[in-house]
Amino acid sequence: MVNLLTAFGRRVARIVNGLALQVRIVLALADRDFFMRAEKGSFGVWGVLFEPLALMLTLLALRILVRMKTVDLMNPLIWLACGVTMLFLFKKIAIKALTGVAKGQKMFFYRRIRPLDTLLASALIEARLHASILVLIFISESFWFWRIQLDDPGLALIDFIVTVMLAIGIGVSALVIGHRIPIVKTLTKFGLNRILLWTSGIFFATYTLPGPTRPLVTWNPLLHSVEILRHSINNAYPIPDISLDYLLTCAFLSCGFGLIFYFSNEALLLSDD
Repeated sequence: MVNLLTAFGRRVARIVNGLALQVRIVLALADRDFFMRAEKGSFGVWGVLFEPLALMLTLLALRILVRMKTVDLMNPLIWLACGVTMLFLFKKIAIKALTGVAKGQKMFFYRRIRPLDTLLASALIEARLHASILVLIFISESFWFWRIQLDDPGLALIDFIVTVMLAIGIGVSALVIGHRIPIVKTLTKFGLNRILLWTSGIFFATYTLPGPTRPLVTWNPLLHSVEILRHSINNAYPIPDISLDYLLTCAFLSCGFGLIFYFSNEALLLSDD
């Protein structure tokens, strides 16, 4: 009995040590990628943060200029920041998943570095970056109006994490299938850059749409992510036909299928395109 427990303990220790090593590898790859971006940018480390922030402010100015219908329940800056940040978080992670493996082929010479590690590192950078943008805008708005409103921070955190999972799952699935059927990569990029832009709730609130037309956009899980984030800031913000359960289901299914596809085709990803 003692020998059995000892063997079990050693096996658990090996698993924990292996996972800890993979975590350190992902963190190291994320730091490497971040500093490479900073070196390529015009403003160094600050440019990595302020370039997407500048794009967000440009979209806000565009929204004001075209006088789109505003949302009275939230500050327009916070309302738009929720939509733009979640959209670009999703797009950057998914698109990087489509191209990151090809760019990281040289690193796969090291046995401990796998394609999935580079994808997770890229997702970690984008999550840090876009979370920082959201926090920066939220703090700035709170100081400007001298009030703080975040009714459900737990829901906001869960929504953010689930969105990252959704992006990783869809990106990995499209990556693996795209190696078999190249047109899938092209269609995925088109969908991320065109269809999602107009169905993710960046320029409209779901409750302002007529009931019969909502199914035309509520199929998009990213719309649920955006609207849930807004609702977490102000619980009075209505979210008809929006469900956290639907978002969770899409995220877990995409991650599940993505990991199955990945581990079944890892050798294909390690080979040159």
